[in-house]
Amino acid sequence: MTSEQYIASAKQGLINARSYLNTPNWRHGISAVRTCISYVNAAQIMFNDSRLDERLWILNEVQQFSYNDLDAGGVKDLATWCEIEYNRILSTNPSHVGALRALGQAWLWKSQYWLAKVCHEDRSDDDDDVVERRRYTPNYVEARAALMPAVDFLARAADGALRQNCLTGELLALRAEACMSLGNVSPTRDAQVHFKTALRCLRSATMLPSYQLPNHLVQYLRENEHLLRM
Repeated sequence: MTSEQYIASAKQGLINARSYLNTPNWRHGISAVRTCISYVNAAQIMFNDSRLDERLWILNEVQQFSYNDLDAGGVKDLATWCEIEYNRILSTNPSHVGALRALGQAWLWKSQYWLAKVCHEDRSDDDDDVVERRRYTPNYVEARAALMPAVDFLARAADGALRQNCLTGELLALRAEACMSLGNVSPTRDAQVHFKTALRCLRSATMLPSYQLPNHLVQYLRENEHLLRM
């Protein structure tokens, strides 16, 4: 096949693979997605800066598949390929909002595996000292290790979007959720910084026209906005 035929086959294959998403048989589509990646690699489109929109579309499709099952931690080889290629975009365009957001989202999705373990460990009747000690245990450490790059990439994405006049409420809400999650698994001395950043993002999102915060974030902002005055 020619390069264009490889690319066309890869795109059609990814469109077809969507039918497996969010179904019990979603893993049946993994081999098809891997074949699409092999076609993309053969076409070498990922080295072509003039076809950035196509590259991003392909990456976003594969990444959605990579993290279809968050409880299982994602499909590692697909996720790794996406991470490499998003970083390739950043190597020539360090402030590309789409690539930064996608990497932030990927790390946030990675964290869900560890956050589920943390949630299983938590007990509401534990005293503060027990809770604080638990934040230094392996699952909390792993959760923070995934959430810190999520927060960093999403902060860079939001800063870049603001400079480029394309900041959206969805991006601010996503950054807020990452900060909230990081605050929930951080030692007390660090947690407040992340919670306050989340609240500032949510408050900024409410000021954007034609955007409505999801109800759970509206409630979080309403119940915790007083922290910004402390």
